[in-house]
Amino acid sequence: MLRPNKPSPDDLIEKASGLLPGKISKITSQKKSTTRFSLFIDDEFLIGVSDSTITRFDLKPGQLLIADSFEQIIAFEHKWKIKEYLLDLLSRRDHARHELRIKATKKGYSKDDITSILEELTAKGYINNKAFAKKFASDKFHFNNWGRKKIEIELLKKGLEVHEIEEALDQFGKEESEDKVLLLISKNRARFRRVDIEKRKKKIFDFLLRKGYDSESILKVLNKIDPEKL
Repeated sequence: MLRPNKPSPDDLIEKASGLLPGKISKITSQKKSTTRFSLFIDDEFLIGVSDSTITRFDLKPGQLLIADSFEQIIAFEHKWKIKEYLLDLLSRRDHARHELRIKATKKGYSKDDITSILEELTAKGYINNKAFAKKFASDKFHFNNWGRKKIEIELLKKGLEVHEIEEALDQFGKEESEDKVLLLISKNRARFRRVDIEKRKKKIFDFLLRKGYDSESILKVLNKIDPEKL
């Protein structure tokens, strides 16, 4: 069964038009979330809001709510939902800014609001593309044994700037890359030896290229190894 679409800000404003202006008769906490509250006008449900919205507009029973202030509440609540969604993603793992934009866009949020929230989270340090790129590159190099080229391609896909990628890749020197090439040859020696010795060097070379290592580093290491020991 398809779930009904959530009401848009315009839908909520239209629904409230028959209740406003009016006084808030009560504010109750919602059962499914301790940070969400229900607003009632003359004991009729108006809207669910976050605790941040309650604080931002100093909402309380007896307060007169008019159409203009309600529209401000709707706009704030809409942006808060985006922020809450993005912060939840960031709490699970680091994300590049472009990744977050794509995920929020797929949720149907306003592009202008997404941009505004991303700028806010970047300014506050929740999003840091340079730090993300460095950590991603380090993890992939050390734990997945990826070469610089494969890391670079994946970071480009994630929307990182060239200078951010270059800075992240500067962590690894030529010697480290060559050590990784040697390690991968050693770890995969059994599979390489299933191939005839005449074709073995090409198989190793192609394998390491797919792992993201440059041809110069691969050949430098291969030329140091006796073909009989490959």
